[in-house]
Amino acid sequence: MLMLYNDRLLPLLLLGLLLPFAGAKLQKPNIVFVLVDDWGWANVGYHTPNNSEVRTPNIDQLVKEGIELNRHYAYHYCSPSRASIQSGRLPVHVGWANDHNEAYNPTDPDSGFAGIPRNMTGMAEKMRQGGYRTHMTGKWDAGMATWDHTPMGRGYETWLGYYHHANDYWTQQFTSGGPSGCGPLVDLWNTTGPARHLNGTAYEEEIFTSNTLDVIERHNPEEPLFLFHAFHQIHTPLEVPPGWLPQFSFLKQKHRRNYAAMVHYMDWTVGKIVTKLKKRGMWDNTLMLVHSDNGGPIYNIPTIGVGGANNLPLRGGKLADWEGGIRVNAFMTGGAVPPSKRGTILEDYIHECDWYATFASIAGVDVFDNKAHDAGLPPVDGVDHSALLLGAGTPGSGKRTEIHHSVRALTVGRWKLITGGMMDIFSNHSMGRAFIPYSGWRPGWGMDAVINTLHYKNCGHGCLFDIKADPNEHKELSATHPDIVQKLKARLKELNQGVIHKEVGHDDPDACTRWNGFYGPWVDMPPKGQPNEAEILV
Repeated sequence: MLMLYNDRLLPLLLLGLLLPFAGAKLQKPNIVFVLVDDWGWANVGYHTPNNSEVRTPNIDQLVKEGIELNRHYAYHYCSPSRASIQSGRLPVHVGWANDHNEAYNPTDPDSGFAGIPRNMTGMAEKMRQGGYRTHMTGKWDAGMATWDHTPMGRGYETWLGYYHHANDYWTQQFTSGGPSGCGPLVDLWNTTGPARHLNGTAYEEEIFTSNTLDVIERHNPEEPLFLFHAFHQIHTPLEVPPGWLPQFSFLKQKHRRNYAAMVHYMDWTVGKIVTKLKKRGMWDNTLMLVHSDNGGPIYNIPTIGVGGANNLPLRGGKLADWEGGIRVNAFMTGGAVPPSKRGTILEDYIHECDWYATFASIAGVDVFDNKAHDAGLPPVDGVDHSALLLGAGTPGSGKRTEIHHSVRALTVGRWKLITGGMMDIFSNHSMGRAFIPYSGWRPGWGMDAVINTLHYKNCGHGCLFDIKADPNEHKELSATHPDIVQKLKARLKELNQGVIHKEVGHDDPDACTRWNGFYGPWVDMPPKGQPNEAEILV
């Protein structure tokens, strides 16, 4: 049998992949990775056409010009998804809890922190090895304690954004976490220090959009660009500039109206990024990937707020392993998508961790993580889909046939097993409980959001679904296929033997004081006294 990764064949395969992007000389494609936060399955026009509540004209057109990734999976909430993307690991191999960024366990200098373990190589580090210029804007949420945990420590040359799960769109303050008595600190960072000169100057997405457009404007097109734009939208708090609300005044429910306006704003921003790439003459050699970090939130949780999303007809939403929580809006577009692939819908399984391996392949870089190997950490899980998306691979030839969604859920082929949930409610990467929350088919506003929050299902026995024939998970099949349930349970147990267990310690009060009213790295950092103002180093 011919091995695809034979040492002699690999350079030829990479050359064949890059030839479509060559003009007068060989040129790797620009890659613009756009991550949307808490984006509901039904909150996009190509899933909900002819609906005045859903206005995403730019995205709908980009999907028509690209590849709709109809079976793209993420983790069921923020931090693990982002750690998965940046590390190329499944969340169960990098961390599956929303640990406090201020946590610190001094007895473990590698994994005694929230986010990605210190000795895992970041995706942007791989892209730098491949000759890419690397820049990021927006939400990080993959660690903060040391410089190694920041975007810059993971390979990004510049970053303007925030470290936590969410902050206020207008003040950039984060008030719902951190050590007791820490107070409402500002979470806004610009590469080398707090972005004091930008704090409170505009709606946060406006600040972020300006930064991304500026990165593109100043980029040298002779070098390939890897740009990661991570929206705060459509995460709570559901805040949007007032001028975006009147066109949705027919929606009388506040959270539904605000969410719809935020989606429209997000779509407008995507359009501005594409327009800037075209004006710079970069679009024809660009791959743009867009997807959500998890399914849309459909809950009403007092400490978080009303989710406001709609995942119908999928079941459930964020914080649960129902399809509505983990199967997400996703597509690849751009001038570098081969003409034969444009306007297609791909049904092959793709997991968010796969982009690490896929983009490393496009960059011509070995995906193996030597640093993590030497530290005894889990290897990269990502599958390379470059041939499927850009080469000779045909639909159905994808190499991912299994997804270890969480310690309580697994998909193998057409079969999906759920054995419970609630891993996120308990500390220290709990293995969860038999009950899985948000188990209905309702949108995330008004009384429906309250009902969703109270709707649990006991799957301790193993709930089985044929997600190819029944993607909306209406028909539970464990009683008619007990043999498949047992096989999947055995496989899930086997896979769970290799999950990562981190002891991240407790909130460290020093995290509150290092940056004089702002959040930022504080462990192994130089003592106070360096300039507070960030430098612009693009």
